[in-house]
Amino acid sequence: MEAAVQEKIERILKGELKYSSSNLAFNMLITKMQKKLQADPGSMGSCMEEMDAFLAKYPIVAKVDLANIAAL
Repeated sequence: MEAAVQEKIERILKGELKYSSSNLAFNMLITKMQKKLQADPGSMGSCMEEMDAFLAKYPIVAKVDLANIAAL
């Protein structure tokens, strides 16, 4: 994942940026990670690992959504 895209994902998870995917599973993952970060602000590393694992498992989602996030 590119550094610029990773920074934007971190901002989405912190609630600084709004993003809504056309993929329900990706939206659910974002919501789950946002709640995890609210409960434990130091968990960004594990959130990003889980995000990377999801995107590696679903490359089509990754291609579309990472391009959209990069354009934010």
